[in-house]
Amino acid sequence: MHKYYFPRCPVDGPVNPPVPYGHMASKGAVPQKCATCRCLFEGECLRYVEQVNRYLHLDHGACGINGPTDPVLYHDGWIDSKVEIPRKCASCSFLAVDQIRGFHCTKDADKWGDLHRGLDWGAWEPDVLYFELPLPKVTTRKLARFAQDNDQIGFIQEYRRTNPGFPIQEAKVDFVRLREILDNQSNA
Repeated sequence: MHKYYFPRCPVDGPVNPPVPYGHMASKGAVPQKCATCRCLFEGECLRYVEQVNRYLHLDHGACGINGPTDPVLYHDGWIDSKVEIPRKCASCSFLAVDQIRGFHCTKDADKWGDLHRGLDWGAWEPDVLYFELPLPKVTTRKLARFAQDNDQIGFIQEYRRTNPGFPIQEAKVDFVRLREILDNQSNA
């Protein structure tokens, strides 16, 4: 789940007051700093879209509920999640899940409406930037780890395992491209 929150938003600015916003049938508000940002798109964020190949969640700031934010898998009587959420959210009454939005926060729903606030990851950061190769290529955590560790041989082996129809030369090109992204991210 954290792949929709990282890399973090680099824009400093106020979250409140929320700015009314709607897209198609969704009505609600976005954080003030997002309302005039060039990265706002249909209620989501385009920050680093070319690097990670997906939209990211808007930055709603801290939720105000204390607790640890390291990632955990959520389990209850009906759900055994395959994605990680912040530990403090796992026992929070504001945590909700549905088929469209997945896990999301309903705190301050009167302010944010259909454009719910993001989960609060606090100071926690993933040790690996999770990217997605362009479709139809498959991306795995191991692939991201090999790229992060600058392990081209491991990357190519995992790439060929998960993407058997693509040539080794393309794996090498993707590795170089991802290393450039990671190097630029660490220098930002």
